[in-house]
Amino acid sequence: MKKSSLNIIVLSIIMLVISSCVNEKKREAEISDIGKEQVEGMSEVLFENDFAEVSKIILAPNEFLTEHDGGERVVYSLSDYSLDWEEKGKSLGTKSRKKGEVHFHKAGDHSAKNNGTTNAEWIVFTRKGWDLPDCGENKVEHDVNDVSPDSSKHLWDNESFKVTKVILPKGQKLPMHSGVNRIVYSLSDYQIMYNSDGGSESDGVKKMKIGDIHWHNACQHSIENTGDSDAEYIVVSYKKKE
Repeated sequence: MKKSSLNIIVLSIIMLVISSCVNEKKREAEISDIGKEQVEGMSEVLFENDFAEVSKIILAPNEFLTEHDGGERVVYSLSDYSLDWEEKGKSLGTKSRKKGEVHFHKAGDHSAKNNGTTNAEWIVFTRKGWDLPDCGENKVEHDVNDVSPDSSKHLWDNESFKVTKVILPKGQKLPMHSGVNRIVYSLSDYQIMYNSDGGSESDGVKKMKIGDIHWHNACQHSIENTGDSDAEYIVVSYKKKE
């Protein structure tokens, strides 16, 4: 009888220890899951007019963007990142991007999740439609790439957009050239003298900061770097249908 009671006591202790271990592992797993909780990332509209919208996206590791509609757009990567990408509820796998890359998306529903270990940051330049101001004699083929290939780098070109990166050293000048309807996004702090053929409120000395955004209607224009550092920016040209 005493032996039977002892066995019961020992068995009870063993079961208690096992239960305690299981509960501890469960608690650790729950804590781990809390650390991996999915959180919606940041999406901010930086600029908008009748023709275009510019948004900045920041996703920390494991953060996501819920499915939403997006217009026709080009994307400029502000960091290296990796995303789980879906369009219209269908997984399209992993998309890896490098800082300074440009890619294009057609209009449609999409969602994204940062599956990497660092922040994913990018700028979205969206087209609202094809009803843009008239470009007159200005042609995208005669833009800064044509007059100053040493100071410009072609990043993207299709029927909707042309994207060019400009690095203009201090004291250097871009001669008069065509520019169609476009957005300029500053990649550095800089100071320039801007002059257009018809004269506008945009003419004169301009001081820009990293992340500044401004729109120009089509015009002939010249730019001189009058500051103490290189002027670095991207030009996103919105094309009109011929």
